[in-house]
Amino acid sequence: MTESPDEGGRREPPEPAEAPQPPEELEPAGADVESGADQVQQQSGRRTRWSSGVRAGIPTLALLVLLAIASFVPGIGFAAGGATEAAGRDLEAAIGGLQTGAPVLVDIDGDLGTYPEIRYATRAALADLMLRGANVAVVSFSGEGRAIAVAEIARLRGLGVGPDRVLDLGFRSGGEPALVQLASEGIGPDASGSFADDVRKDGLASFRLALVIGGAEIGPRSWVEQIQPRVPKLPIAAITPSFLLPEVLPYRGSGQLVALVGTLPAGLAYGQQVAARGADFGPGRFAERSPSGAAIVFGMLVAIAVLLASSGGSLAGWARAAWKRGRS
Repeated sequence: MTESPDEGGRREPPEPAEAPQPPEELEPAGADVESGADQVQQQSGRRTRWSSGVRAGIPTLALLVLLAIASFVPGIGFAAGGATEAAGRDLEAAIGGLQTGAPVLVDIDGDLGTYPEIRYATRAALADLMLRGANVAVVSFSGEGRAIAVAEIARLRGLGVGPDRVLDLGFRSGGEPALVQLASEGIGPDASGSFADDVRKDGLASFRLALVIGGAEIGPRSWVEQIQPRVPKLPIAAITPSFLLPEVLPYRGSGQLVALVGTLPAGLAYGQQVAARGADFGPGRFAERSPSGAAIVFGMLVAIAVLLASSGGSLAGWARAAWKRGRS
């Protein structure tokens, strides 16, 4: 920049340039709007999370309420056909043919997932054995079966059954090899008492019946394949959940099982027979409440509806994706 001379020929010094001011930090035009929106979103988010949790719990609560109501609805039961009643009569005959004081070996190896289906029939069989005057020795070869056995033995103890009527042989680890060991070596020296002394003499041949409460790990198949060739005169009866029916039904047809209760209707029919002639009190009394047919049917319908809704949503999503790919 050039200096301009004044009238006297003198040059005036240039005015000092102003120091550059730092640019002011300008907030974006929509900052206030965005901050306000964030606060609103956070507040609404809290409300949304709370309300979504409530909404998620409503179906579960409604299902529990409806199942509770359905359990008291009369008139929905399980049809008892000829095969169903015959299965109950077979087990009743196998236990009814025992003499008073006959030793019976009960293998409780149900699994916790399916035991509720056979609990009614199992407790009916134990009550039937007590009613007939049999002496029962309980053994288990699986961890879950042992947990169920402990609970059932404690229940019988609460009904007044002493160790002279129910002998706890405990848990035998090893699966089928332990089953073979029991067949070859007997109950072993650990059990004590007069009942244990009686069945220790001749091993498994001392027992007049083996009742197998089977699950997935140890069941009637193991007993037929491992015990029957070694103790051929020991009759074997079984109570199993329905999913094992294809596996164990051939053994009943061949006569290797003298009785088989393998479905829920068969278990209900047998339990009702025991309840009809049960004792009024004591270990032979059977007052177990039977499963509600209405609750089971309603639960099955709900499960089918959930599966259909899930499959329908997946199918609709696949159809939409395929349609969009076709359009692109």
